[in-house]
Amino acid sequence: HTTHHFDVRKFNLGFTMGGNYGRYKMTAFNDLYDGDARTYLRKVVVVGKPGINLGLITNMKLHNNIDVRFLPSEALEQRDFEFHLDSRIDGSDSLNMKKIESSFLNLPLVVKLKSNYYDVYRVYFQTGLQFSINMASTKKVKNDPDLLKTTTTDFSWVSSTGIDLYGERLKMNLEIRYALGLRNLYVPKNTKFANAIADLYSQSLMFLINFE
Repeated sequence: HTTHHFDVRKFNLGFTMGGNYGRYKMTAFNDLYDGDARTYLRKVVVVGKPGINLGLITNMKLHNNIDVRFLPSEALEQRDFEFHLDSRIDGSDSLNMKKIESSFLNLPLVVKLKSNYYDVYRVYFQTGLQFSINMASTKKVKNDPDLLKTTTTDFSWVSSTGIDLYGERLKMNLEIRYALGLRNLYVPKNTKFANAIADLYSQSLMFLINFE
């Protein structure tokens, strides 16, 4: 067959689930001195953590090989920051942790380019832009809130590749998606060692299973 009955529809819906691994692309500076506390900041380290994704799929067919897709989803993410400090008073070392737990409402709009239907599958590539809002309350900030602050909105480029697997009543997609933030999220105001970080750009790698 050259097509499947799912692909005859101009519009279809679905849902997605999977996991993510979030990090930040960061420019940081080492060996900064806080004269008031008589403390050196030796380095800042970002530690990525796994999370989960749940969302919806809206798909509009433009051509046999081209779709436009709106993919709203909720992503629970966590990224940890390690601030390595060295006291000038007693010479002791300390490690201050800052956890950023986020609940992002992601709103990506992408174009899907797919191969011709063969046997029971198609391979595809999709790319587009994503607007994100962090729905997590600032009251849930953990550890020291004066160490690090970020904005609540983000704008990203997203790209993914995957395979469509066709059944009689269901189409399943296995997908790997990458999102790279285009906006500097760092807010240095009223934070310790404000000059320690120049910029922060979000990064997220997702492994998704989609059903349509």
